[in-house]
Amino acid sequence: MKVSEHIRKVPRPINTIVENNGKPGPNQYAVRERAGIIYVSVGNPKPKNGHVIGHIIDNKYIPLHDIQEFAKPDSLSYGSAALVRSVSKNLVDDLLAVYPCRYIRIMSVASLRVIRPSISNYLISQQYKKSFVSVFYPGVSVSPNSVSNLLENLGMDGEKRKAFFKRRIAAISKEHHIAIDGTLKQDTSTVNDLSNFSYKGRVKRYKEISVLYAYDLERMEPVCADVFPGNSIDASSYPSFIRDNDIKDGIIVADKGFPHARIKEELSARPSLHFLTPMNDVRIANNGMLDIEGVLTGIEKQVLYKKAAIKGGHYLYAFKDTGKYAAEETTFLSRAKLMITLTRPSMNTRRKHFI
Repeated sequence: MKVSEHIRKVPRPINTIVENNGKPGPNQYAVRERAGIIYVSVGNPKPKNGHVIGHIIDNKYIPLHDIQEFAKPDSLSYGSAALVRSVSKNLVDDLLAVYPCRYIRIMSVASLRVIRPSISNYLISQQYKKSFVSVFYPGVSVSPNSVSNLLENLGMDGEKRKAFFKRRIAAISKEHHIAIDGTLKQDTSTVNDLSNFSYKGRVKRYKEISVLYAYDLERMEPVCADVFPGNSIDASSYPSFIRDNDIKDGIIVADKGFPHARIKEELSARPSLHFLTPMNDVRIANNGMLDIEGVLTGIEKQVLYKKAAIKGGHYLYAFKDTGKYAAEETTFLSRAKLMITLTRPSMNTRRKHFI
């Protein structure tokens, strides 16, 4: 659009032009530098315009770096960012081997999600500028769109995820133990093919997804994870998770939905893989599992236990958390006392009955 004469006469650097983008505001009149000359076969050479170096604002030329010089925080949050960095250095080599171009952005987003677990994609950029994550991983684009694209691409590339998990599993020390467990997470998304009604979710009327993960018990950190449909039973999802990630050692923590027959079938080819599943049958009484005989060590809570060998080379375990037991007993007695009070007839009622 045409630029008025008084705007063109505003003092500005030489070899520049003024452009009018037609949108009222501080950026309406952009000042561009001359980048060179374009020679044509017929006619006079034409000037070539370069980058915007400033704007005409309120009849004054303002350089671009002055316009973009936003306020910076006086201080950055250090402690949490430094702690996350100190305990996640072992991830860098594996990320560099599998995601050489994305590992910095992955570490930035993951670190911020650890520091602020419930942070949304729209606030990650703000948190990035306020913490030392921006110092440890400088120049990372963590805008909402960038973060969404990153997570989407990571989710679609299953082969690279498996390659990364394989490196993580291979790095586990032989003296450590791997626990394999699962959980259901509420997910009512209409675009997620894995969102479905689980057995309990159908009663509660919301959809869920099933997340299986393996973690190092000694280091207390996850090794690999995968997502399955919310209506997937353990007997189907656990074997698939173990085979896809080639897990040869570990302890499967399952529930009643994982039959013993399927567990034995899966463990026959992996002798170093064990299982721990709840039970409720006559073997509890036959082996006196309710007669606690020892104190579990290595944990802060006061937990009693009993261990008994049974046929087939398996063991039964019974655990009793004394803290939870005392709290449950207190709650039970309080409710029983309340029920007695509510059902007992009042003095007035008894007096009327006597009369």
